[in-house]
Amino acid sequence: MYRKSSEMDSLHNIIYIVLLTSLIIGGSQAAMPYRPYVYNQQFCMDTLTGQQLYIGEVFTRQGQCVRVQCLESLQLWEDSCQVPNLTEGDCRPVAPPGSNTEYPRCCPLYECKSYESYAGGTMEKTNTYDHYGTQRNSHLTEVIVIGQGSTRPSVQIPAAPVKKYQV
Repeated sequence: MYRKSSEMDSLHNIIYIVLLTSLIIGGSQAAMPYRPYVYNQQFCMDTLTGQQLYIGEVFTRQGQCVRVQCLESLQLWEDSCQVPNLTEGDCRPVAPPGSNTEYPRCCPLYECKSYESYAGGTMEKTNTYDHYGTQRNSHLTEVIVIGQGSTRPSVQIPAAPVKKYQV
C-alpha cells in the first residue's frame, strides 16, 4: 500500500501544478483582453481652427484658401495660393469662376492685358493664368479705326468698330 500512496501523492502534485498553471494563464487573460489588432489613433491638430486630422487627411481652411494636410510625422503641411511671376502685360488678380471653396479652385486667377497698336487700330490681348502661372485662357480684341482722316465725307460705310476673337 505504501507504493499506492506515493503514486497518489505524485498524481496530486501533477493535478496541483496543472490547476495552478491554468489559473495563472486564465488570470492573465482576464486582466488583459485579447486584441488581435491594436490601432493607435494618431492625429494632428490645426491650431488655427482646432480641427483634428488623422494621418493623410486633408481639409481647406474656411475663408483662407489654404489646404492643410496631416503628415505621417504628425506635422501639418500647408499649401496656399502662389502669386505667379508674370512678366507679359499689365496683370491683376481676378476672382476664380464659380463659388468653389476647395483648394486650389478657390485661388484667384491672374488676368494680364497687353496692347499692340498699328496703323489701322489696336489689338488687345488678354491672357488668364492660374496661381501656378499656367495659362488658362486667351482672348483677343481688335479695335479697327475706319474713316478717320478720310477725304470722302459723303461716303459712309457701315462697319462694326470692334472685332473679337476667342482663342
